Amino acid sequence: MNLAFLVASMRKDLARWRRDAPAILIWLGIPFLIGGLITAMIDSGGGASPSGILLIADQDETVLSGLVAGAYSQDQLGELISVQQVDAEQGEALINAGEASGFLTIPEGFQEAFLNDTPVTLTLKTNPSQTILPGIIEDVTEVLLDAGFYAQQLLGDEISKIQNADSDDVPDEVFVAEVAVDIQNRIDAIAPKLFPPVLEVEIVEPPPAEPQPDIALLFLPGIVMMAILFSANGLANDYWLERDSGTLRRLVTAPGVLFTFVAGKAAAALVIVAFVAGVTLLVGFAYHGIGWSRFPPALVWVALSGVGLFAWFAALQMLFSSSKAASVVSLIVVFPLLMAGGSFFPLAALPDWIAAIGRLSPNGFVADRLTMEFTAAGAWAIPARDWLVAAAITISGLAVSSWRLKTGFARQ
Repeated sequence: MNLAFLVASMRKDLARWRRDAPAILIWLGIPFLIGGLITAMIDSGGGASPSGILLIADQDETVLSGLVAGAYSQDQLGELISVQQVDAEQGEALINAGEASGFLTIPEGFQEAFLNDTPVTLTLKTNPSQTILPGIIEDVTEVLLDAGFYAQQLLGDEISKIQNADSDDVPDEVFVAEVAVDIQNRIDAIAPKLFPPVLEVEIVEPPPAEPQPDIALLFLPGIVMMAILFSANGLANDYWLERDSGTLRRLVTAPGVLFTFVAGKAAAALVIVAFVAGVTLLVGFAYHGIGWSRFPPALVWVALSGVGLFAWFAALQMLFSSSKAASVVSLIVVFPLLMAGGSFFPLAALPDWIAAIGRLSPNGFVADRLTMEFTAAGAWAIPARDWLVAAAITISGLAVSSWRLKTGFARQ
């Protein structure tokens, strides 16, 4: 191999791509834009829980109606629902204007009707423009009504005794003890039916879960491979420029220089792919706080694989009769590869059978091992077998490109 010719070929390509810097910026810009949007959406997903306002018009103003109003702001429910006391007209105006999630009216005589076991109607209006919070308010209201019904069924007689007691006199000890005993007997009678000891529960502590990587980090390998795919496809089109300028026709007639020429273009592609990969990895490592000891193996892995993708894209483009047709078809190939290889959905987050298919794609194979490098216990985690596979893909792609140049592409 003529080393001087290889270096000259590489320098020629690097000089030409340096003049076409906007193309390289596009290869970097699109992944950065998509990756930035995805990361921003993921990192902003841990915001505050939804919260709403429940308006209550308590027209009864009794102890029982106060308990009903207070039930909506207890414990975790209070973090979702803010209760505001209003009058009927104000509540109607606010709920009709869509400024609240619900409006509950407790009518006058509610406590008396409950104690006397007579019908009473609570009116609840919800905001149709909301979905989750009005449903929660409806469910809580139904639970409260059910609790009141069963309390009346269970302790109705005792409630009647208290109601019928002479309110002017202080209840004597016998009356209080009698009511207390009756209530206790009712509870003792119903308790076995409510809480039957039919199960014995043995609590087994699960093993500590392994720490899971940040979901945004799982997107990084796919975003890096998006930049590499765009770069490899764009660099492969350079063969068409060489053919249109007549360079390839002259080279194919010179003995022993064609493969050196291909090796020089591969070396130039390696430099550009390493630059694109290096920039994306630097930003990703800095943003996600990945250990810098993993940077060298990640860069070498992506750069080597990128040259392989460049070689096979070049072989693909040489199958067509025009530069325009080659560019269109290769772009059509790029986007399914992006979908399958984890650039839009990380392979680790997909169902196993879909992820297995994605890992069979060339960029999915590279992205999967890059994820392994990011999340493993130490650096240089990619197995030697996979390095050999990547090297074989690169060498075979360069061999096919050289063969295609010899068998007609360079002569056309």
